[in-house]
Amino acid sequence: MPYLEERYARLDAARWLAALAVVLLHSAAMIVSNPAAYGGGAWLAANLYDSAARWCVPVFVMVSGALLLDPDKPQDARQFYSRRMARICAPLLFWTLFYLAWRTALDWWDDGRIDFSFWPRKVVQGEPYYHLWYLYMIVGLYLFAPLTRLLYARSTPRARGLWVVGILGVAILDALYRRALGAPAGFFLTWFLPYLGYFVAGRLIFDGQMRVPRPGLMLAASVAATALGVYTMSSNRTLDTYFYDYFSLTVPFMSLAAFQWIVSSPRVPRLASLAPLTFGVYLIHPLFLDVARRAGAMTGARSDAWMVPLLAAAVFAMSAASSWLLRRHPATRRLV
Repeated sequence: MPYLEERYARLDAARWLAALAVVLLHSAAMIVSNPAAYGGGAWLAANLYDSAARWCVPVFVMVSGALLLDPDKPQDARQFYSRRMARICAPLLFWTLFYLAWRTALDWWDDGRIDFSFWPRKVVQGEPYYHLWYLYMIVGLYLFAPLTRLLYARSTPRARGLWVVGILGVAILDALYRRALGAPAGFFLTWFLPYLGYFVAGRLIFDGQMRVPRPGLMLAASVAATALGVYTMSSNRTLDTYFYDYFSLTVPFMSLAAFQWIVSSPRVPRLASLAPLTFGVYLIHPLFLDVARRAGAMTGARSDAWMVPLLAAAVFAMSAASSWLLRRHPATRRLV
């Protein structure tokens, strides 16, 4: 396989690994988010799983950057917008309505009440369900992608590296500011701005113009620091999630190291047939986790430390199968 083709093949590996990490993160959160379980064996294991998967969304963004910021490909902004908006608009509209209805159905299931009043507020906040914020963020990223690509093509590798350091540095300071003052994240159309750092870094690492030294060691160290930070700052009354933030003091280093390790390691299986299913896995997997939670899959017992990865694997498999089925029919293919 030619070198460049092999590099692009590793992006397939990055996509399915990131999707699996998202499912693991949300599976672990079922225990971590329970303050009563704090400090127990299951909670400590779930905190480690959650911390170890925090690179998932930044790696998704870096994969997009590696694909969309190729300076050697001709750029047609009109064609880009038509393709990307067609790709994102149908899923955004459908899954927003679907998960608002699903949330209402869960309220009825849990409490016997039906409430539609939160629908407009959740849409304006850009978070109809806890994972759909990514679709709202990616709209802004796509809107500015042609301009970012133009600036990328006209700049030097050194300038590109300074972009990454500058944008991620400001994003880390912003996360600290929000943590200190309890400030909200702001309007969802601005959420993409700090992710531009990951977006540009994706292409730089892919091209070999930026290298993370000893990525395996950095990945392990940042995972450990994230888990320790969450444990230290939390208690059996409250969960402090600052170190889980995608722009905390640890997660950017973790994310860059994870992407460097994936694109540089020929041992990571490509599993090309999984790559097209990953968007659907991201969109669908909360359904299976919600059902599992209500079926008593996670109780906080010590055995849940082993159940988290098993649940994540099962949910990932069921979500991938659902995505495959939806992609088989022309009427639903555009939704995933």
